[in-house]
Amino acid sequence: MNVLKRALLDRRLKKALAACKCRLDSGTKGLRSDIELTLEEGAKLHDVKLFAKRLKIGAHTDIMSGAELHEVASIGRYCSIAAGTVLGHSRQSHPLEWLSTHSKLFAMRAAQGGDTSGHYRSSPTTIGHDVWIGRDAMIMDGITLGTGAVVGAQSLVNKDVPPYAIVAGTPARIIRYRFEPALIERLLASQWWELPAERLAQLPMEHPEALLAALADQPPAALAPRQVTVQTNPFRISDPEHQR
Repeated sequence: MNVLKRALLDRRLKKALAACKCRLDSGTKGLRSDIELTLEEGAKLHDVKLFAKRLKIGAHTDIMSGAELHEVASIGRYCSIAAGTVLGHSRQSHPLEWLSTHSKLFAMRAAQGGDTSGHYRSSPTTIGHDVWIGRDAMIMDGITLGTGAVVGAQSLVNKDVPPYAIVAGTPARIIRYRFEPALIERLLASQWWELPAERLAQLPMEHPEALLAALADQPPAALAPRQVTVQTNPFRISDPEHQR
């Protein structure tokens, strides 16, 4: 892509992102040649590497620079993902029983018709709402991180994490849960992440039980965020300004 064309596309992308109060610091340069990326209102991606083919990121989720998104299908709302994290890393990226584990040799042999069955097969990772992933953590492909989960810094997650569990270590293990089981069940049933951030800020978030009581008394309208979708093959950007 020449410089002028990229500049024009970046301008279009920046305008669409601004309409949704979104951020994508890498611009078109950070998008792979075959990706469909959907960002809900308020989602912010700093200098992030995107390798996923189809990915949706929820409202107000913040992903810091240096993060890599590989086999990831969806990330929920209100998530906090620290710098240097790797999400959806393939478990079969290097063939141990081959002559060499090098990925370039693998690709070259595959192009020559070599038997590559059983390699580079992965399933997408899904991340719930309000998930906090610490710095330099690695989440393998095919993992589900439940809503409210917390992953400690530098952890390796190779199996599913239940909602509101705090995990850490290599491999990651459950340290404790953020709340008692009954409260977790009520929080999940409330689907509080469907609410606008402005409305949540008016409620006693520091006391989850009081917040749930307030929601029961006056159920607010659900969040209906605008979203922007970027496709690269062919290149297309949705128009969030006409979604309301």
